[in-house]
Amino acid sequence: MKKYGKILMVMLAALLVGSPAYAATEVPAKGQSEQAFDNKIVKQVNVDNIYNHVAYLSQEIGPRGAGTENELATVDYLVEQLRNYGYENVEVHPFTFPFGDGQVTSYNVEATKEPMKNHDTGQQIIIGSHHDSVPWGAGANDDASGTAALLELARVFANTPTDTTVKFVAFGAEEYGLWGSRRYAEAMAAEEAEKTVAMFQLDMVGSKDAGDLVMFTADGKKNTVTDLGAAAGSRVSELVPYSELGRSDHVPFHNLGIPAALFIHTPLEPWYHTEDDVLKYISKEKLKDVGDIVGAAVFEIARKDTPALIKSEVAPVPVDYYYEEPNL
Repeated sequence: MKKYGKILMVMLAALLVGSPAYAATEVPAKGQSEQAFDNKIVKQVNVDNIYNHVAYLSQEIGPRGAGTENELATVDYLVEQLRNYGYENVEVHPFTFPFGDGQVTSYNVEATKEPMKNHDTGQQIIIGSHHDSVPWGAGANDDASGTAALLELARVFANTPTDTTVKFVAFGAEEYGLWGSRRYAEAMAAEEAEKTVAMFQLDMVGSKDAGDLVMFTADGKKNTVTDLGAAAGSRVSELVPYSELGRSDHVPFHNLGIPAALFIHTPLEPWYHTEDDVLKYISKEKLKDVGDIVGAAVFEIARKDTPALIKSEVAPVPVDYYYEEPNL
């Protein structure tokens, strides 16, 4: 992946209804952290917290197949962590899906970060992961890594003033056909879908043996999420390309017309969907990198000093990022 040491200037643009407004700012080179608004988030992202969540999910709990006792243990862990961060409205949504000759029950876990009372844009962002693994594997990268990053971002945003609702959702039964995200999307009212301006999906974001970070959209086109992710990457890490893939939990949201993208490293690691997807192959550097990029991207929408985004028109930071052919 082509790397960029410095982006000299980008436009931080927020579109106001009926009156576009643009604000230019100089973006510091990596290391000039005191000058970047991103550091309100990235300085709080603790990679040891993320790594420890991966360790607990993959080692203490282990394989987390949908409908198993280990899935219930995972749900309990997620609820406990989110409540410990101060989220009062943590919800567990059971759902069923067909499997074999019967039905299996799985669970979505959702925590909601409410906006400030006097700074509510009426919009919302979803950050997602899937908490299940293949039944035969511990799933350290797939997807304990994404779920661990989601938990850490939930912790960071818990006490961060925002003007936008942020929902953190860990989906069940992704490995059986995206059932958790499909059921979640099916339950969204049209009004809620309309006010959802971005969906960030974290899936397999920590393997030291995988390739570089790519943002996948279901149709292979840029959208609000890829614009934000590329811009955030250029500020806090490196420019992130986009590509096309329809095999993760971003797809049901795309089908509702919500800008959505999957954040994942490709090519995939050799341990994908095997018993060897374990903690020793997890990279703290990659976990931190993704946490920083997604955290900064979300904060650009949600921070209380920005106007509301207009979903159909926005391109908040016009950096020049590129399409990369899928390489899985």
